[in-house]
Amino acid sequence: MPDSPNTDLPLAGLRVLDLSTYLPGPLCTMLLADWGAEVIKVEPRLGGDLLRSTLDPVHSESAYFLGLNRNKKSLAVELKKEAGRAIVLRLARTADVFVESYRPGKAARLGLGYEALRGANPRLVYLSLSGYGQEGPWSGRAGHDLNYLALAGVLSLLADREGRPIAPGIPLGDIAGAFMGLAAVLAALWGRERSGRGRYIDATIYESGFYWLAPIVTAAAAGLPVQPGHTGLTGTWPCYGVYETRDGRAMTLGAIEPHFWSEFCRMVGRDDWVPYGRAQGAEGERVRAEVAALFAGRTQAEWVELLAGADVCCEPVLGIAEAQAHPQAQARGLAAEVISPTEGPLAQVGTPAGMGALRLPPPRLGEHTAELLGELGYSREEIDGLVEARVVAVCRKGRR
Repeated sequence: MPDSPNTDLPLAGLRVLDLSTYLPGPLCTMLLADWGAEVIKVEPRLGGDLLRSTLDPVHSESAYFLGLNRNKKSLAVELKKEAGRAIVLRLARTADVFVESYRPGKAARLGLGYEALRGANPRLVYLSLSGYGQEGPWSGRAGHDLNYLALAGVLSLLADREGRPIAPGIPLGDIAGAFMGLAAVLAALWGRERSGRGRYIDATIYESGFYWLAPIVTAAAAGLPVQPGHTGLTGTWPCYGVYETRDGRAMTLGAIEPHFWSEFCRMVGRDDWVPYGRAQGAEGERVRAEVAALFAGRTQAEWVELLAGADVCCEPVLGIAEAQAHPQAQARGLAAEVISPTEGPLAQVGTPAGMGALRLPPPRLGEHTAELLGELGYSREEIDGLVEARVVAVCRKGRR
């Protein structure tokens, strides 16, 4: 699938250098790419992004990598060699955004820290997206998603009704960190429009969890209970919860507002429940148990049919394939497919109409090395010399 730049996309004309790996940085830069930016994924010459070969490969490369790196170009370069670092420095002079996800201090040791790049390009927006940040006693500490959620206090609320923390089925902290980094980059680009200068951004996965807890922190400080199973949103209100159906599936009820709850009660023939939507204590337990028994009396499909068109905030818990096939997802363009020359059709999360476009499949390692070096002024002979010296890798067509 050839790259077809769309000048109507909001970030068309923006160049991003992406030295990040795994999930948070690549998700952040994929969104920039979807919205029109040219994203150059700078990868280690041998093996590339570690995500290419880890986390349950089901294609020739990890499905996780393929799902996070569309619309990008790949430059495979050895940053331990001076000639490799020189290539990135030359690219940085042409870039608007630089993204790295190393442990604090590593980029500077490579000669690719903010101070070094700012000298070459004062307009550069530089994002360091790390676990715990560039400063503080935990700055150099290793971590993964569960660790960040745990230390931020988020995992204490992701628990069952007995208060036992559970591991979420998706890396919530990493995803939140990606969006924090994305928001910071866009804010810095807007600031650059006024000042003409770039900016250094120290964004962390750990801190993103604190923003999630903004209303919870205030509630806790005011003395309100926030433990799982002790608040309306964590298991006590009958009007808000996940209820199992007769076929072992589930429905979500979110009828917080009285008019939604009243309408739900009317539709199921239980007007006597109307005063108890937000009941707690023994009364709340009684009504919640009755609501659970009601949902258990029908299959999920029967509940969907019964409540079709009803304004009661009640929806089924869908699997991944079902969610992709849902008419709302289809209408919003959220289920898509890209064609890779080596992998064939790849299911992808789509982009809302008008905001993004699928232009390129996930790149093969080094697929765009020769192209990018040519743009920088390297001759064919110089590129061949860099390959021979093991400074860069050039992908041969049809192979990964």
